[in-house]
Amino acid sequence: MSWDRLLGQELAKRILQNQIEAGQVSHAYLFTGPPATGKRQAAVILAQAVNCTQNPKPCGVCISCRQIETNAHPDVRYITPEGGSIKLQPIKDLLAEAVLTPNEGLYRVFIIESAETMTREAANALLLILEEPPHFDLFILTAAAPVIPTIESRCQVLRFQRRNMARSQAGYPPADTEGSDLGRNRAEQLVLDLAQAPLRDRSKLVAELEAEEIDWDRLLAELLSLYRDFAVWQATQDPSLVLDMEAIERLYPSAVKSTKPLSACALAILEAQRRLHNNVNRRLTLEYLFYNL
Repeated sequence: MSWDRLLGQELAKRILQNQIEAGQVSHAYLFTGPPATGKRQAAVILAQAVNCTQNPKPCGVCISCRQIETNAHPDVRYITPEGGSIKLQPIKDLLAEAVLTPNEGLYRVFIIESAETMTREAANALLLILEEPPHFDLFILTAAAPVIPTIESRCQVLRFQRRNMARSQAGYPPADTEGSDLGRNRAEQLVLDLAQAPLRDRSKLVAELEAEEIDWDRLLAELLSLYRDFAVWQATQDPSLVLDMEAIERLYPSAVKSTKPLSACALAILEAQRRLHNNVNRRLTLEYLFYNL
């Protein structure tokens, strides 16, 4: 795993990279923000970077990086909620480990996920180590809601935005409203439907969508965003050039079933947008588009 996999979080990524290069890593971080914004991914990358034996950090190929990637490194531990909260005992276990020098790496790394779910007793116990941590310990807390102020005050706080920030910066519509979420979900489902539908049945897909009273501008914009990524991935296989790597992993195997180059599919969507904006018959435009995807 590398920093290139952390999409849409340029500020957090730049801060962490600069600190690693300068050898000035904080003893504790709090990654806060909405769910599915890459907080856990960033925690894993940071754990790799501080224990990486090569350059640039993380290299992704040394033994340490590979062990952390597969959750097999003896010095990296995850603490997660059980029964909806992080209770006192896991934090006590953490305290016992935290005073021991690392087994193999430069740092012992403790990744505490959903830190906002810590009970008061657990949070107070964690404060004992955050106040005077050993130099070889690194604590990374992730939270989708506020943590208690005394915990936050002892961490460097990095705020994560929704991943589609990268998409909006590239000129695509944001996907953090209810309508755009629906458009994105429907566009992703359409990719799957097109992969399964023979050409003779694709006009039926248009009829089904029309019956749903689809926002066609939104749907085509989201579909274009997806096919832009598919085309880039088909040409380069470079994650740093892709806006939504998660969509690639889920949908690319379906999209690549097209008989057309995926770049041609993206151009076909652009042409359909142009036609609709010029008031060309919508049903014919969409049927022609679906035949060419």
